[in-house]
Amino acid sequence: MRRILVSILLAALATTAVGSYVQARRINADSDPGWAVDAGPPQMVVDTPLLSVRRTPSWLSGPVTEARLSERLSDMAELPSAPPQTCLAVYRNGEPVLLEQAEVPLVPSSLMKIVTAAVILETAGSEATFSTEAFVRSADLTAASGGVLTGDIFLVGRGDPVLSTVSYIRRFPEPMAHTDFTDLAVQASASLRDRGIARVEGRVLADESRFPEAERDYSGQIVQPSNQPIWKQSYVNSNQVGPLSALLLNDGYVSFPASADYASRRQNVRATDPALHTAQVLDGLIESRGILVSAPAGKGTAPARSELFSLGSVESPPMAEIVARMLRYSDNTTAEMLLKDIGRRFSGSARAEAVTDVQDVLERLLGVSTTGIAIADGSGLSLHNRLTCDLITRLLLQAGPDSPLVKGLAVVGESGTLRDCEAESQPSDETTTPATADAALTGDSLDGPVWAKSGTLNDVSAIAGVTEARNGDVLTFALISNREGLIFDLGFCNDLQRGLISAAAGHPYGPSSADALLHPRPARAPVVATDTGQ
Repeated sequence: MRRILVSILLAALATTAVGSYVQARRINADSDPGWAVDAGPPQMVVDTPLLSVRRTPSWLSGPVTEARLSERLSDMAELPSAPPQTCLAVYRNGEPVLLEQAEVPLVPSSLMKIVTAAVILETAGSEATFSTEAFVRSADLTAASGGVLTGDIFLVGRGDPVLSTVSYIRRFPEPMAHTDFTDLAVQASASLRDRGIARVEGRVLADESRFPEAERDYSGQIVQPSNQPIWKQSYVNSNQVGPLSALLLNDGYVSFPASADYASRRQNVRATDPALHTAQVLDGLIESRGILVSAPAGKGTAPARSELFSLGSVESPPMAEIVARMLRYSDNTTAEMLLKDIGRRFSGSARAEAVTDVQDVLERLLGVSTTGIAIADGSGLSLHNRLTCDLITRLLLQAGPDSPLVKGLAVVGESGTLRDCEAESQPSDETTTPATADAALTGDSLDGPVWAKSGTLNDVSAIAGVTEARNGDVLTFALISNREGLIFDLGFCNDLQRGLISAAAGHPYGPSSADALLHPRPARAPVVATDTGQ
């Protein structure tokens, strides 16, 4: 097929050249030949040969690059390392290029975060924020005297997944979206001091009632008929995800090592009660600023807002930045917090309710049935999740290449979990152009960024993303492979993932009239040699 397309291309170029010559003869047949005169040096020089690939019409170049893209993708899908339980979907400008078992539901691992991101952006919006606020009763403040306020400070959490102290967030090698919890302590202390308060005869009470069920993790929730838990206990033991709460600080960890790399994650110490721990930290920060709090921190529910006076609040970054943190760094805790927030906006923040809400939003968002799809959590840790490659690519397509969803993904070879994952170099492509064509036209190099999300569990390898080709084409792709012990054979950033990234990012493989590089070079003035006398 390759040779046929190239033969057609060369034949068309030859026909174009001959036709132009014949037409010129016809036009000039009856003209007065006149007298031969010296025309002098040429005014312009044409650099592009008549039979150059740069003169290929788009109706011929399109099939060439389409065929080569399909061939590269097919080669990748047929790698020996690709197990039978593999789905693949690749779209070019919204049109399918290759669909292999694209509607077969498989365990997606962290590609589930693409679903969570799409749904929270749809329901909350990219500019939505979370607030965390400290209050005292207005009546207690009014009754304060002698520098003493008798009453409690209420610390109210509203589900901010990125609430952090400086010591926690500065451990990460790249800038991370976060809400500065210390600033709340600064505001609260200043507010009390400005009102002459130096001592609080009470305590800091943590209010996590926004998520009333107080589910810390899902390792104890059993799914029937498999009789298996939503999460393996090992995920909790190894700190793959922190304990969950509507009032969560530092991903729910009480202490942590200086480095935030993957290997040191096991050294994090989980909070038994993350909301209480957050209140204890605020207590300490307020006291370090000269305000004495007499009683130990505890838990409670704040009175009605009309009865309260705000000592200060902190707002999270916009939702788009929080989603980017979740996607780029595969942040499981943030994903599960966002799942609860989705549920809170509909039927309830409990996992069982929230996952049903996500599936309902997906159906409305895509306008298609989600039969066969199973959603068990927000992060993709659960082996009970089932997604299709087609659904994932449809979400990316609907969002568009400039959306917060796509731009929140890691950039292959540059950022996040894919920072150290380099795409495979492309083999030379001698069949897409004549032998004299520029090597740069064959798609041998990756010209633009590839935004992608990978997924890895013991039995799962997956990747999905978007890249924009140099000719303006947008390639959207998803790959999921399932097999027992798969990752022990393939490893991270494996040949399946890199092969798909390279095949998509190498497009276009043939000439395209949409690319300025492939246009005939403009005519130029000749270089006239002059005698310098030397």
